[in-house]
Order: sequence, then structure tokens, then C-alpha cells
Amino acid sequence: MNWISFLTYLGLGYGAYYFIVFLLDSRASSGSETGASLPVLTFSETVLPEKVSLEDFGLEDNNSSAGGAASIGMGGVSIKELFNLARKDAIEFTKSVSF
Repeated sequence: MNWISFLTYLGLGYGAYYFIVFLLDSRASSGSETGASLPVLTFSETVLPEKVSLEDFGLEDNNSSAGGAASIGMGGVSIKELFNLARKDAIEFTKSVSF
């Protein structure tokens, strides 16, 4: 048996398998109604969004570069402040950095 006949038999086998699956699936779905008989889950929420601030959680807004590693986690810093923090070794690495 060479590669061409092997791949031909393999393709015929896959084709026959998927044809049988298609026939069984179409036969099983033709007898049932798809809309009314199936249970449908519905969710409705009446919660309105509300604006929160840091004071609601007892936190202060520190966007200065002297804040340390916690200020990076609580908000954003500019790229200039990021380099200044890196020079001061104030950035706390919690995960490995991949390049």
C-alpha cells in the first residue's frame, strides 16, 4: 500500500463517518420542534449602576511618585514616573517578567 491509496482510504473513512453523523443528526432533529418544547433560561436584573469613589472603600487617591509600589496598583502612573520608580527600586515584582 502506498501513501496515495492510504490517504484515499483514510479520506473515504472520514467522509463516510461524517456523512453518517450528519444523517443521524438530521434524522434526530427533524422530528422535534426547536422553539416551544425546549426550556429556556432567562435572567433579568433591575440593578442600576452607581458611581463609587475611593473614599467609599476607605482609600486615598495617591497618584504621586513617592507613594511606592501601592500607588502603582491603585491607579496608573505616567511613563516618566514609572522610570523614576524603577530607578528608586520602588517597583515590587510579584510575577516573573518575560521578554
